[in-house]
Amino acid sequence: MRRVISTLTLLVLIPCLGLAQGAQDNWDNLKQLQAGQKIEVVQMDLKRLAGPFLGFSQEAISLRVKQGSVTVARDQVLRVSLREHSKRARNALIGTAIGAGIGVGLGLAAANTGVHETGEEYFVMGIFTPIGAGVGAGLGAALPSYETIYRAQKPRK
Repeated sequence: MRRVISTLTLLVLIPCLGLAQGAQDNWDNLKQLQAGQKIEVVQMDLKRLAGPFLGFSQEAISLRVKQGSVTVARDQVLRVSLREHSKRARNALIGTAIGAGIGVGLGLAAANTGVHETGEEYFVMGIFTPIGAGVGAGLGAALPSYETIYRAQKPRK
């Protein structure tokens, strides 16, 4: 049972680790943005600004907000995300598939413990699979759903 859970956990975490990697700490990534695209800028004090992208230089980024245009100094930018194409539905579908797979695995492992009567394997899998799918869908939908274009490097101590 432990082996099954460990294997399933690794199968879930390995793709997640790959998604976490990337060269997002390059300010020149902002070159891929076009004027007018909806972006979100999160400042170092965690204040969020959202609106159409106006432009950027090596010193700052500019966007339009309700009050007019705003320029944020580069050293005050924690993250810049493109808000035009949400990936929430895709994340929920992937989470559903992974959760259902884990539910099947846990159901099989629980059914094969010898505690249950023969023939109950499908019943036990029928309980664990939708629970796993629901949990996976919820976790997938909760993941960040916008593409991060730039993220400031963490200061080294």
